[in-house]
Amino acid sequence: MKSKFRWLCFALVILCAEMAVADSPAPDNKTSKSPEAVRAEVNALKKEDVAWRHIEWKTCILDGLKASREQSKPIMLWIFIDRPIDDERC
Repeated sequence: MKSKFRWLCFALVILCAEMAVADSPAPDNKTSKSPEAVRAEVNALKKEDVAWRHIEWKTCILDGLKASREQSKPIMLWIFIDRPIDDERC
């Protein structure tokens, strides 16, 4: 019974994918843009002066907590697991 259900789910996924591909318009060379044009469009979407770019980022949680308390501001913690073994920060 489980085998039939798996095949049914698989067939349903394939059917949905086929329908999505069939509904999408064919690529048209007339609408393709150069990399420079796309880059210009992306740069036009960027805001010049946003607040988070002015934040002095801390690499040590203790320094961040201290600055958070002094400024009465919330803290955001960003965790990245893959640190080098010889990393001596904090």
